[in-house]
Amino acid sequence: MRKKLINKCKNLERKAQREMVDHLSPFLFPICRRYASNFEDAKDLLQESLISIFNNMHKCHSEEVIPFKSWCKKITINTALGNIRKRNNPIDSFQESNAKENNLPSIYSKLNTEDILKMLNFFPERHRDVFNLFILDGYTHKEISELL
Repeated sequence: MRKKLINKCKNLERKAQREMVDHLSPFLFPICRRYASNFEDAKDLLQESLISIFNNMHKCHSEEVIPFKSWCKKITINTALGNIRKRNNPIDSFQESNAKENNLPSIYSKLNTEDILKMLNFFPERHRDVFNLFILDGYTHKEISELL
């Protein structure tokens, strides 16, 4: 990705926007997957995030690639958290979640990314979000409390 591509997207050039989608999707989809309960929801979240990125691109003052990608990541996380707030589901207690039968494999070394994502889905939604924000996205506890 180049500075020129970012500027073309800010000028609403469709071809550049398509190229930007192709470039950002592999970077943002794993983030969406962590916050979504299934693959289809993750695809929807990615689409919402990309729309938000393009609608707010004029607010991103950086034309450098790394700060721009960080800005996109932050928008994606905020979009995911916004969707969670919209659903307004009551927070399940962790004990209720653990009361379900637990059939985890005994050999953890054979787990792949998809297995770990499936295991995270057993967490109550709010616990999963805190885990993602802290362990995977690097937010502090104070930042997490403000976001949630």
